[in-house]
Amino acid sequence: MSNGFDPPVPADCQDPCPNDCDSVFERVHVSYLIRGGTRVVWDVLPNFDGPLPWTFQLQVGETGNPLADDWENVGLPMDNVFYAVDGEQRVWGKTNLTHYRVLLTDAEGTEYYSDPVDGMGVLSRRDWRIAKEIIRKERVRFGLAAPRGYLLKHRVTGLPCTQCTEWQTEEVTDPDCPECRGTGIQCGYYYPIGCVWADLQPKTRRAHIDNSAARGTTDDIVISGRMLMLPLLDSYDVWVNAKTDDRYYLHKIQHVAEIRGIPLIANVELRPAPFTDIIYSVEIPEQLRELEGV
Repeated sequence: MSNGFDPPVPADCQDPCPNDCDSVFERVHVSYLIRGGTRVVWDVLPNFDGPLPWTFQLQVGETGNPLADDWENVGLPMDNVFYAVDGEQRVWGKTNLTHYRVLLTDAEGTEYYSDPVDGMGVLSRRDWRIAKEIIRKERVRFGLAAPRGYLLKHRVTGLPCTQCTEWQTEEVTDPDCPECRGTGIQCGYYYPIGCVWADLQPKTRRAHIDNSAARGTTDDIVISGRMLMLPLLDSYDVWVNAKTDDRYYLHKIQHVAEIRGIPLIANVELRPAPFTDIIYSVEIPEQLRELEGV
């Protein structure tokens, strides 16, 4: 069975934590409307000299990960335009996970992708530059003091698991299911997102006997961490320490820095997964390549 992480890693991103890739897009701007009619506007760098005509294709996804397999086209490709409109409603719950990106194809067939942009809100150019600087400084601090890792975003949409999902209630009956990894959705998790830092606080632990006598001896561990909200974090996503391979489920997420209502930084409650947890069966291609290079 496929592990669900088949998309290849681009040849220019073999380094486990590359520098920011040069993009031909200066900025992608999303004017989001919940009921549909979202307008996505983009600017191409003035020095981009790809041969005309330029064909643009708007795409939508939920993870903000360029290597995820859930990106789909919105409408038809268009030549020499600077915006597109998504007429569908994408959000039905209380959390907006919608991300957009733009694919540019020049006359020679060379493809250029923009960075994914979420639909959390609208920032003016000034606010956008302020947010960009805040994130840059936070990444510098993380690079000096925080461990690097990978983020496994759990699937919330997709085909139901055929092995462990109860057909009447659609509840997961096997938390160690090899097909969905306990999520109830086939494959369970999207392709890992690299270069995700977590500034973890010192660990506190205590083994004791549960007073209710229902759980026996317990060793619950809760760790607080500081993480960027890029991509947007969600409860039950999994953070993986790149060096030790320790894996943590994300639980409570508290925003500590926002600009115009757009989250930038969060304090996150992480709970280590037992080493017998099914999440350790998820292979991370970049991590394996790092080990092979040691």
